[in-house]
This record gives sequence, C-alpha cells and structure tokens, in this order.
Amino acid sequence: MQGPEPLELSVDHVGASTVVGVAGEIDLATAPQFEAFLRDQLAHTHAVFMLDLSGVNYLGSAGLDVLLRVRAECDRRGVDLVFGECSFIVRRVFEVSGLTGYFLRGESATG
Repeated sequence: MQGPEPLELSVDHVGASTVVGVAGEIDLATAPQFEAFLRDQLAHTHAVFMLDLSGVNYLGSAGLDVLLRVRAECDRRGVDLVFGECSFIVRRVFEVSGLTGYFLRGESATG
C-alpha cells in the first residue's frame, strides 16, 4: 500500500505577478505546507497571483479552506487571484461546495 502523494509546489515570478504550480494531494496533512507556501509567495506579488492546480489529484476540506483564506487575503491586498488550470478533481470540489463562481470566473476558468 502506497502512502499519500507528496505535495509538489513550484513558483515563477513574472514582473509583479506570480504563478504557482501545485501537484499532489492537498489534505489535512499537507494544507499547512500549502498555505505557508502560498502566503510566502503572495507577499512578493503585487498584481496577479495565478494558481495552476492541474496536477492536484485530491483536494480535501482543509485545502479548500486554505484557498478561501488565500482568496480573502488577495482581495484584501488588491491582488487578482486567477486559476490558470484546474484538475477535474479540483473543479468537482468547487462544484460540490458551490464555490465555482467564487473561484473560477471568465477566462481564468480553463482546464
């Protein structure tokens, strides 16, 4: 039996914008690492904070809670939070939780 897939986080700073790539499972065990990484990268972002969640194969309630807090922090700072790509799993969690419109708007809702 295999253990949980480790969370893989990457970042690319482009001018005043940041693109964060995420792959693996975002659950109770990895949510603190996920949130700390996002908040650290957000501190260096002044325009657009893009999340690529195409490699996420599990998003639990702890991960969803992190995304809600990051969205609120982006709103507070005047930074645009954009979802570049989302896996089917992430899209499904957004749908079931009723948060699709809150997270995915217009052109950013690709995947």
